[in-house]
Amino acid sequence: MKLLSSTLLCAALACSAVSHAADPAATAATAEARVQAFKKMLRTFEPLGLVVRDREPYRKEAFAEQAKTLQTLARDPWPLFVPGSAVGKSRAKPEVWSQPDAFKKEQQGMIAAVDALASSAQTGDMKDIRAKYATLANTCKSCHDSFRSAPR
Repeated sequence: MKLLSSTLLCAALACSAVSHAADPAATAATAEARVQAFKKMLRTFEPLGLVVRDREPYRKEAFAEQAKTLQTLARDPWPLFVPGSAVGKSRAKPEVWSQPDAFKKEQQGMIAAVDALASSAQTGDMKDIRAKYATLANTCKSCHDSFRSAPR
């Protein structure tokens, strides 16, 4: 029964993605939603960087809460990479869809790095927080280098 339910759910999601990709207005909306999801992440990530670089004061609870918010937001954009959604403001390269395993690996690396930063933020150990922040920044760069085009 669980297998049947899982199969039906996967089929429904696949049909939704295909029909969504076939509708130009829907793909443009999906691309815009993805852009906005990344912008929300960036607006959460940048203040953490100011603290890590000693440009803003460190407040353990506030930093940990911001890292937790980033942890939640880090999962939002990935389902929005549907085929045909590299339109509008999207800077997604075709490699997102032609190299799905490599793209998935980048996603997983980024999520793992966000999780590690959020965990480290709970400790208050700034040396470890800085190291985890740097790792996260590197995962972002790695993905951008392979799967994000230059500004248009």
